[in-house]
Amino acid sequence: MLGAFIYIKTREDVPVSVLEIAQDIAKIKDVSEVMLTSGEWPIVVKINYENMTDLSNFVVSELGKIRGVGKTDTVVILDQIK
Repeated sequence: MLGAFIYIKTREDVPVSVLEIAQDIAKIKDVSEVMLTSGEWPIVVKINYENMTDLSNFVVSELGKIRGVGKTDTVVILDQIK
């Protein structure tokens, strides 16, 4: 199983709260963690996936369906030390 962190900005032109967006994301099957953070990226998501096609589909298709999701930045986990 592979993993990635996805940093998410919300759209200011959509009247939905950061918490509502995070709760919608948390309902998606492959999502293992959803965190609200301070700073530039208010939502950080950790997902598990089988291959790069699954990761791509998640970012483009699954996150694309969530109202209020704006720009994303995906960081693939290369190795976990602890």
